[in-house]
Amino acid sequence: MRRWQDRWNWDPKGRWTHQLTPNIAEWVERGHGKVGYYLTQLLSGHGYFKSHSQRYDNTLSALCPACPITIEDAEHVFFCCTRFHEERERLQHVLQEEIEPDNIVRLILETTGNWLAVASFALSVVSRLRQEGQEM
Repeated sequence: MRRWQDRWNWDPKGRWTHQLTPNIAEWVERGHGKVGYYLTQLLSGHGYFKSHSQRYDNTLSALCPACPITIEDAEHVFFCCTRFHEERERLQHVLQEEIEPDNIVRLILETTGNWLAVASFALSVVSRLRQEGQEM
């Protein structure tokens, strides 16, 4: 586990995921939670984010349609974007804590209820992103 953690700490790839999950042992040894399609997009930063789509089609803008001077990436969408303010507020009410990249994994690892609440939030957000992308 120590070698894996050392590689995780120094590998330049996966920095978003590392920011969310710096301690591999805590993640691997968790007692609950399955990572599904929508939660994976939050944890990996890969998915229906304009910044991710632009990597494959440079004719697309990576800017957020609601926050036009901000790149639409996982961090912006899940933690800052005004489009998802209500969903974020509901989640924070359930968790009784403001969500940030540095605490989201700690929160989901605390209880099954927290895990399900964050997974539901991810489902709601990514579903809307997907719908918006199809309407374009």
